[in-house]
Amino acid sequence: MYPDRFPRNAWYVAARSREVTRSVLSRWLLGDPVALYRREDGRPVALVDRCIHRQLPLSLGRLQGDRIECGYHGLTFDTDGSCVRIPGSSRISDRVRVQAFPLYEEYGLVWIWMGDPELADPALVPDHHWFRSDCWATAEGTLHMAGRAQLLNENLLDLSHLTFLHPESIGSPEVAEAPVHTSYDERVVRVHRTMTDVSCPPFFQKIMQVEGAIDRGQVAEYFAPAFHISQTHIRPAGSGDDVPAFRQMVMHAITPETRTTTHYFWGVARNFALNDPGVTDFAVEAVSQVFQQDIAACEAIEHIIAAWEPSYPLELNIKVDAGPLRARRIIEEMVAAERESSAAPEPHKVDTAARRAAAASRLRAEGRRSVV
Repeated sequence: MYPDRFPRNAWYVAARSREVTRSVLSRWLLGDPVALYRREDGRPVALVDRCIHRQLPLSLGRLQGDRIECGYHGLTFDTDGSCVRIPGSSRISDRVRVQAFPLYEEYGLVWIWMGDPELADPALVPDHHWFRSDCWATAEGTLHMAGRAQLLNENLLDLSHLTFLHPESIGSPEVAEAPVHTSYDERVVRVHRTMTDVSCPPFFQKIMQVEGAIDRGQVAEYFAPAFHISQTHIRPAGSGDDVPAFRQMVMHAITPETRTTTHYFWGVARNFALNDPGVTDFAVEAVSQVFQQDIAACEAIEHIIAAWEPSYPLELNIKVDAGPLRARRIIEEMVAAERESSAAPEPHKVDTAARRAAAASRLRAEGRRSVV
């Protein structure tokens, strides 16, 4: 039912850019310990956070220029994971190394690819340019959940819960009753709602200064396996397209930490009150409280389903579950495809440098940064 394994051949948010510095950051991602830091030229590095000698986390060591020295016995590793120094040894095999992970940095986020590095195409990173655009103002935060990542994926695809879980902030009675249209392709699920002449929730009254009834549109967009953009468009009821809409784009990067714990990186971009820090401060506090309610619900569900494993209690699926159920299927298909690929004979490898150069060329043409 609820996937607790996620594909490794995919991009996940590992950290916010400001978190990755010249001090080594240790973070568990997809069940693996990862050490993150920056080279002296500012480029980020990600290595598995364990020395191959006696497993001490490399994050407990120290940086020597761009290299990291284990704090236990002094083995030193370069940014590509190769071991360049073993005290007392003059010759080091090329096979002595730790795993290094491809990274991609854009719009204040550091993305990591923990699968086959030859498949790490930055063009697969979902668009999220709103969060560093002069045309949008942003608020952001980072949360942690003691539950599997799929619970948040499904929470974000079934927004009928706004009526019942968030009635004092972003919910209204009409959300749960509004007709839902679900569409999807191989890796993306979209759930649409259009509501006309409905009540305005307290959160939008506060930040948009809207009184009375509104016309409200919602699109929950999921990019498998772990990224969402939730769009909200609001106008005074009956005002029509001639009146500019208040628009809000909410980013949710849902990164599995372990099988049953999750990192939650969120951001809210708005096209109004661009120079009002008071609106931003209110959004940071209010949105964080909303997402804490989501987390509390998901953690309560985790407590129940964990007690039933390896089976699950019986669940009833209803119309609004089309999006969440499709998300489950996509993740299951991605994991199964990786399993089949690893079991099959290894295909002819394309040169990694050539693949990355080609990807970088495509991104330059699109005006985006190349892979790190």
